[in-house]
Amino acid sequence: MKIALQPLAISSYLRPKKGSMTALHDIKSALRKVARIGYDGIELATPAAFGSPEAYKDFLDEIGLEVPTCGGTNYTAMRESDFADKIRECHILGSRNVMVSNVDPVVLGNLDELNSFIAALNRAGRILKDAGIHLSFHNHAIDLARVGGVTQLQRIVEGTDPEAVYFELDTHWLTAGGAHVVSWIRALKGREWIIHFKDYAIDEYSDTTFLECTHKLFAEVGQGNIHWPGVLEACREAGIAWCAVEQDVCRRPGFESIAMSHDYLRGLGV
Repeated sequence: MKIALQPLAISSYLRPKKGSMTALHDIKSALRKVARIGYDGIELATPAAFGSPEAYKDFLDEIGLEVPTCGGTNYTAMRESDFADKIRECHILGSRNVMVSNVDPVVLGNLDELNSFIAALNRAGRILKDAGIHLSFHNHAIDLARVGGVTQLQRIVEGTDPEAVYFELDTHWLTAGGAHVVSWIRALKGREWIIHFKDYAIDEYSDTTFLECTHKLFAEVGQGNIHWPGVLEACREAGIAWCAVEQDVCRRPGFESIAMSHDYLRGLGV
């Protein structure tokens, strides 16, 4: 399994101020640091500063980074787009995955809209599958909410074409939703190509001693409460090709945090 970075922790370095004369230089500098830390890939579609996917690909080849996931898509696009531009970009970058990062808010608690969302996933998934690309749904904690007695995530799993719609599970959000991470990884074997590794920690400075009110934190992989050896074993059993380190909020400098996560996973043999 290769290690990619979902670069939320260093996003400020990848989105320079509009009109910045150093935008391309700053982005290249950040990506070089990611490569030097030892990551195999970056979950990042072509930044506008590069001008073209071809220029982006040339630079990534130079520094030794792959792009497992070429950005994302949304509900509207899944219903209407032919994805020609996204398919072209994926082929240029060598990407095999497009992510659906979340359900649209209009879907929440609405079974009819959820069914429409599932139909849109199937439509988009089949278009991308024909181009050799996975469409992967990324879960959040809200997807463990029950709609008509069944979790939203389970409805999406059961309602989508297993050959066309994959899942990009997120370990933190499964935990936050009360789900068992290893069970979900095993249950979706054959429908997973990349997984988000994000730790879940308890705030040691929380202002309450009651567990149900204790604040949770995003943490570097290995610094929280998720049992990573068990997760890795399940990922290997499921044949998952990539993990993507993600940390929404850091209490350390971003590059320090992503280095800690990377080094911890390498220490476990990833």
